[in-house]
Amino acid sequence: MTDERGTAPGVQPETGSVATGPGVAADAPERMRVAEVFDGRGPNGGVLIKRPAVPDAEFEALARYLTTAPVALATTKTAQDEMSPDAGMAVPRAYHTDGYWIWPAAVGYYLFRYRLPPQPDLVAHIRARGFEVGAVPEPARQAAAAQMLEELAAARQRQQTEQARPAALPQPTPTPEPQPQPQAAPESPSEPEPRPQEPQPEPAGSLWLPEPAAAPDDTATPEAASAASPEPPADPAPEAPAARLPDGARPVVSFSRALTEVGNRHAAWVLEQIETFLEFMPVDDWSVDHDTRIYRQAGRQFTVDALGRLTEDGRWWWAWAEPEAWSADPRITERVRALCEEGRELDIAELASPILDLTVTDDADDPETAAEMLVWCVMGLAGARAYIGHSQGSRGRIYYLAFDEAIPLAEPGLGDVPQYLAQGVLKFEEDAADCVLGYVEHHDWEWSRGADGIEVSAPGLGSFTADLSADGVLTGISLH
Repeated sequence: MTDERGTAPGVQPETGSVATGPGVAADAPERMRVAEVFDGRGPNGGVLIKRPAVPDAEFEALARYLTTAPVALATTKTAQDEMSPDAGMAVPRAYHTDGYWIWPAAVGYYLFRYRLPPQPDLVAHIRARGFEVGAVPEPARQAAAAQMLEELAAARQRQQTEQARPAALPQPTPTPEPQPQPQAAPESPSEPEPRPQEPQPEPAGSLWLPEPAAAPDDTATPEAASAASPEPPADPAPEAPAARLPDGARPVVSFSRALTEVGNRHAAWVLEQIETFLEFMPVDDWSVDHDTRIYRQAGRQFTVDALGRLTEDGRWWWAWAEPEAWSADPRITERVRALCEEGRELDIAELASPILDLTVTDDADDPETAAEMLVWCVMGLAGARAYIGHSQGSRGRIYYLAFDEAIPLAEPGLGDVPQYLAQGVLKFEEDAADCVLGYVEHHDWEWSRGADGIEVSAPGLGSFTADLSADGVLTGISLH
C-alpha cells in the first residue's frame, strides 16, 4: 500500500513524453536513464555487484553528488537494507535526478555506507560533469517525476500480471506398491494423554498513570509505560490450539477500501503538513502530561489528543477502547471517540474495531509499518496538524494527534506542488484525481476539469494543470 505505486490494479499506464519548454536544457534527453541499484541476484538470493570500485579520491565527491541532487519523487517509507538485515528498514525510498539520469536514493545509501559502487556509466557521467550537480530546472525535475510515475506503474502492472497467471498443476507422483509389513504385537493399554488447555486471552497492558508509586518521577513518558503482558509459553504438543486474539480484536489481512480511499484523498497534503511539522519541531527529549494533554519537546509545547498504541505483539489498541489507561480525564480521548463514530458512518471497519491485529496484514512489511499507514489515514480524515509517534518498549509505539494552532500550517509555493502531488498519488492504490482534488480543496483553491486533466488556480501563487491520462494515471504537473 505504501510502496512507490502510481496506478490502481489493472490500470495500464499511458506512455507520455517528458516535459519540455523553458528551463529544460537543450541537450536533455527525452527519456532519462534510470540507474540500477544492483546488477542482479545470485542463486542464493544475495545481491550481485560486478562493478569497478570507486577510487578513494572520488568517493566523497561522488557520494555528495548522489545524495544532494534534487529529489524527483520521494515517499516517507523506507526499504530493507539488503547488505545488513540487522539494519532493518533503513534505505530511503526516493529518486534523485540531475536532468540526465534518475537514480534511486539507495544508490547513494549503499555507496556511502558500504562503498558499493554505482553503475560505471553513471559514475562516468558524474565524473564528466566535474562532480557538480548544477542547477536542475523545475521542468526537468517534473519530467523525471513523470517518467518514474510511468515506469513504476508499468512495473506494478507487470507484477500483477505475473501474479494473476495460473500456477502450473503439479504432476502426479506414482504411488509405490505397499510392501507387506510384519504384524506387530499388540501394545498394552496406556493412560490417554491429557488434552492441552486452551490459553486464556492475553490481558491488555495499561499505558501508565501518574498514581503508581513505582513511577521513577512525576513526568509520564511512553518509555515508563508498562508493556503488554508476555505471551504464554507455547505448548510443545503439536495439537495445541493457537492463542486467541483479545476479545473484540479484528484481524486486518488487508486494509479496507473505505480506509485507503480516505488515505488517498488526503495523502498529498498530509505529506506536506508532516514536513512542515518536522521543520517546526526539532528532535529532542520530550514529555507529555496526559491529565493536561500538554506535550513538550525542544522548548515548544502544545496540546495533543490520544490516538492509540501498537503493542509489542503487533496489536493496535485505539485510545477510545481503553480510556482509563490514558487518563482519568476523558478530554484526551474525546477526539478519537469522535473518529470512531465517523468511522462507523463512513463504514470504515478499522476505526470502529477496538483492537486490530496487524501481524497478518499483506499491505505492509510489518505491524509497525501498518500502524504508520493507519495513522497517516486518520490524520487526513481528522484534519490534524500533526501526528506524533514514539517508541514504547522494544517494538511498541504510542501515537497522538495534534490540532493546536501553535503548530504552523503548510504554505506551499507553486514549485512545491508537483513534488507533493507526485508523491501523494504513490501512497495508495486509489484514484489519482481524487488525491489531486483532496490537496486542492484542502488549500481552498479553485479548480475545473479540462481536456488534459484538472486545471487549478491558486490565488497568490499561479496556476497549474494536473495531467491525467484517459485511464486516470497522473502523467505530470504543468505549471503556468
